[in-house]
Amino acid sequence: MISAARIDSLMNQGWPAEAKTELDGWVIRRNGGVTLRANSVLPTSTPFDLGKALDYVESLYEAHGITPSFHVSPAAQPADLDGQLEARGYTVRNQTLVQCAEVADVLDRLPEVPTDVNISAAPDDDWMDFWWSIDGRGGDAGKQATARGILNRGPALYAVVPSSGPITAIGRLALVGDWAGLYCLAVDERFRRQGLALAVIRALLQEATTRGVRYVFLQVVADNEPARALYDRLGFRTVSQYHYRVKA
Repeated sequence: MISAARIDSLMNQGWPAEAKTELDGWVIRRNGGVTLRANSVLPTSTPFDLGKALDYVESLYEAHGITPSFHVSPAAQPADLDGQLEARGYTVRNQTLVQCAEVADVLDRLPEVPTDVNISAAPDDDWMDFWWSIDGRGGDAGKQATARGILNRGPALYAVVPSSGPITAIGRLALVGDWAGLYCLAVDERFRRQGLALAVIRALLQEATTRGVRYVFLQVVADNEPARALYDRLGFRTVSQYHYRVKA
């Protein structure tokens, strides 16, 4: 359906870092150390001198107070990068599957959930606070502001349940051409197993179809069996995978 290199590119656009430095085809992403996605190297081609490239990456990240990290997928270059990083003392973090589906197929499989969902083009303070407390892993106000910069850096749709009153569920759909990426899906633990996540996904995808979106991708941690079972029922199929190599 899609190559590993293409899905890497879509994910990069769906979660854009504040700063990017190009190095022989590697994209060195920096965003104040907030999220590995925005603070890791996307190794899209083979540098002329691998050793010097690795030295440069480590020096640049350390100068910015960021732990050197690499996004390693089947498209990572050079092909033996994973082993090279392991030999250099990098450890594996966050084994993740990348799954894709046609939006029309997902919508056909989604049940109707009588829930009021509001869709907007930007996250408000309440949305941010809810996400940061549940899915954003918390942290000080400065880190939350840095994370908000990532979200606002590219076009996206934001869902919240309900449209007024205390929030019970949210989601984000990054818009990348005729593709969209599902991020930040979070439900208050007191309201789980009520179909709220399904209602959020349906509302986001329905709105996305009005903007020409045909395909949707998402990332799911490999050992998250409940989430994988849900996405399987919705028609998502694994097209790639990745992990991070983080300097110990």
